[in-house]
Amino acid sequence: MQRYARGVNARLQSIFRDAGDDNTARVLADHLGTVRHTAQSVARMQEQHDDIVQIMPTVIRHVGLVRFSPFHDTGSDQSFALALLDGQRDGVVVTALHSRTDSRLYAKPVERGSSSYSLTPEERDAIERALSEREAVSAPRRA
Repeated sequence: MQRYARGVNARLQSIFRDAGDDNTARVLADHLGTVRHTAQSVARMQEQHDDIVQIMPTVIRHVGLVRFSPFHDTGSDQSFALALLDGQRDGVVVTALHSRTDSRLYAKPVERGSSSYSLTPEERDAIERALSEREAVSAPRRA
């Protein structure tokens, strides 16, 4: 048995010779510590990954913006429709109308890419842009 142990030790010494340490047990303990630490890190990353995968459908992932001028007496296309949608195409479309005398802000819920409220052409365009792969910001539209 002692002969077998010496043979195993000699083989281990040849394997770990490049480690710069004559103590095989210490080298193995260091490697084992590294493996355990790595396993713990991987387990933490797996938990974080699972959390992210679970919340991803509810995170705003689609944004569409349409700037326009709804009134002939205002310029600069300061009015806009902004669609903010999650991975299930749910969210909100926000419309801001700017005139010389006041500004108004409207919000309409969006479910599965459409709304139970009547949508303006700009709001529909903002939703379409949010859901399409093309550029989400459009050139100004004229009323």
